[in-house]
Amino acid sequence: MKTGIIGLGHIGKKHQQAIDLIEGVEVVAGVDQWNSEMLQGQPVYSELSDMISNHPDIEVVAVCTPNGLHKEHSLSVIEHGKHVICEKPMTTSKRDAEELINAALHSSRYIFCVMQNRFSPISQWLHDIVNSELLGEIYSVQLQCAWNRDERYYTSGSWHGSQDLDGGTLFTQFAHYVDSLYWLFGDLEITSARFENFNHKDMIDFEDTGMFDFSFGERALGHFFYTTSVWDKNMESSMSILAERGAIKVGGQYMNELSYCHIQDYTMPTLAPSNNIENLSKIYKNAKKVLRSGDKVMTNAMDGLKVVEIIENIYKFRKG
Repeated sequence: MKTGIIGLGHIGKKHQQAIDLIEGVEVVAGVDQWNSEMLQGQPVYSELSDMISNHPDIEVVAVCTPNGLHKEHSLSVIEHGKHVICEKPMTTSKRDAEELINAALHSSRYIFCVMQNRFSPISQWLHDIVNSELLGEIYSVQLQCAWNRDERYYTSGSWHGSQDLDGGTLFTQFAHYVDSLYWLFGDLEITSARFENFNHKDMIDFEDTGMFDFSFGERALGHFFYTTSVWDKNMESSMSILAERGAIKVGGQYMNELSYCHIQDYTMPTLAPSNNIENLSKIYKNAKKVLRSGDKVMTNAMDGLKVVEIIENIYKFRKG
């Protein structure tokens, strides 16, 4: 499966590393107006049309550009007759996501959304536990994401921090954790939210810290606190689940470690360590299986749209 990449910055290079792990998937070219070289010396073009005309056998193009350009670049990929692997967030508005989905449907092209956290061993385990009903009724879910993003990240001239290209802290830093909530528990009703900018006032156009409350199911309640104001380095990303027959907490920097598990009549299995590049490679493995064998898309465009819609609903409180 020959693949191209639009956007050869930090994330684009991670995509190439993920592709390198997969037999039968190959990066043949890239598109970027600023970076002239890829990791392994493949040709780089300034325009998508040039890449496609020189490499017509490309089947899939990964969109790894700034958030605010995902719709434009994904539409262009579809118009060139190729399938899309789109980095999170799929877009920065529900309307744009709907337009992108309609274009893909009319062109019979697939959109694979990058939701690699779903493939981590601990996330797979959590999903199995929640869906097996071992926990009984879910009472509450609490998330805390405490990260560092300072002047080392928000460099002068970068798209990070701009309303148009970044969209907000939830879109850029914490969309994966909003997706985790949706994937594990279904749709969320946002009941309240609050936002502050503590120490990024000259760097970003939006909040560096926020919290929102939500409900799901018949009675379950949830709370999500997030910040990029932690000094010097990331502190944690954690989720606690309190339920009728047990309690679970996962933590670590990226919600990749088990902190606590106590469930009635349950023996905890040994989980494999999480590797983000391996998790990302599973998006490409799925794409290959879909295109070769007709398998199901594991991270589809409707999931991508739903995450955008949830974040948009949270940010409605910001406008108030």
